Formats: sequence, structure tokens, C-alpha cells
Amino acid sequence: MKVLLVDDDEISRQVLVASLSRVSGVSGVVEAEDGEAAWQLLESGLRPALCCCDLVMPNLDGVGLLERARAHSLLAGLPFVMISSAADRESVKRAALAGAAGFIVKPFAVAAVSQTIEKILREARTRQAESSAETRRRLGVTGEQLQQMARRWRGEARDLVERRAHRADGAGQSPSPEEAGLESALRRLHSASVLLGQHRCAELLQREIDAPSSQRDVILLEVARMADDWVGDSV
Repeated sequence: MKVLLVDDDEISRQVLVASLSRVSGVSGVVEAEDGEAAWQLLESGLRPALCCCDLVMPNLDGVGLLERARAHSLLAGLPFVMISSAADRESVKRAALAGAAGFIVKPFAVAAVSQTIEKILREARTRQAESSAETRRRLGVTGEQLQQMARRWRGEARDLVERRAHRADGAGQSPSPEEAGLESALRRLHSASVLLGQHRCAELLQREIDAPSSQRDVILLEVARMADDWVGDSV
């Protein structure tokens, strides 16, 4: 799992990178020096498991970045751990009201940083999807069988991405029988996501199903990306 670290203080970033590298499950840290730089990374497709963000920064502060993420359909569930000063109580209050998942208080204590990050990553994994072991137990299948299911689920997600692109290219034309079945395929993918314990994918797909066609977000690429990530972990 990648963590996005946002802080305009280079020394603070160095200390936190060293601390985060010791956290179980963290595979890498992507750094940004302020909220605007972080937002550009997120808009360009970066999907970290967690954002560790300073509260007070130039250009775009931590609360501003958090609020932008909460208003974005694909980033609304991204957990934020805010870096704060014990004296900055007003900013802490704003961040808590905006939905911050936790806080790291300066000066840092490595043990406290690790404990906070590990706890929030565990909670984020639970919200996003069951573990492969949990899914195997619930469905009563072997690892090989679950891998086959996961690959088929990923294939259906990729197929929907291609069909959505084809439909967009032919906008304004009479729908073909294949295009007319897109809604049914979307609902089948949602049902499969629920069955396989892929909570975040199911949530995104339900949002797309419920939205009017003119307002639908392009989320299938995100679902396909999440499917790619899960297939490698489903044995």
C-alpha cells in the first residue's frame, strides 16, 4: 500500500518517510510539498491507501485538500491522517469536522506514528474489501477457486471499460444490442463485487447505477484498477 505524504517542511517529510517505512503494509511513500502538488498527483491517477497531510501549508492547506477529496467521487473514501501542532487547536477542529481519520502531533514519536498509521490502514482495508482469507472462509472455496473467480471478475470489469468507451464513441447513435446490455452488465458486476467482498468497488458501482446517465462518473477504470490489485492478492 502506498501512502501520500504532504508537508511543506522537508525535514518533517524525511522523519515521516523513515517512520512510515517501518509500518507493516506500507510499500512506498509518495511525497508532495503542498496541497496543490498533492491534488495534481491525485487528479493524475495516484490512488494511495492513505494520505498523511500537514494542516498548515501554502497554496492549499490540509483541510482544503481533505475537502477537495471528499467532494471527488473516487477519492471520497481516502483516509486522511493530519499532521498538527498541539497548539493549533482550531485547525484540528476544522479537520475533524471535515472527516480526518486521525492526527499525528508534532514533535513526532515514532511509536505513536506507527500505531496511528497501522490502525487506520487496517480500518481502511476492512472498509475497502474483505481479506482473501475471509472471502475464502465465507464462500467455502479454495485459494485456487477464489483466484479463478477474481480473474473472471476482473475480466468483466475490463470488458465493461471497453464497452463504455465504445458507447461513448457512438454517442447520439441508436444503441446496438450489445450497448443496450451495458446496464445489465453493470448490475452483474455490482452483484459479483458484493459476493466477493469488494466493498469499495460495490459502492462505486452502485453510485454509477443510481446516477442519471448524463451525470455518471467515469469510474469503471478505477474499478478495473482495483480488480487488478486484488487479483494478485487472492491466493
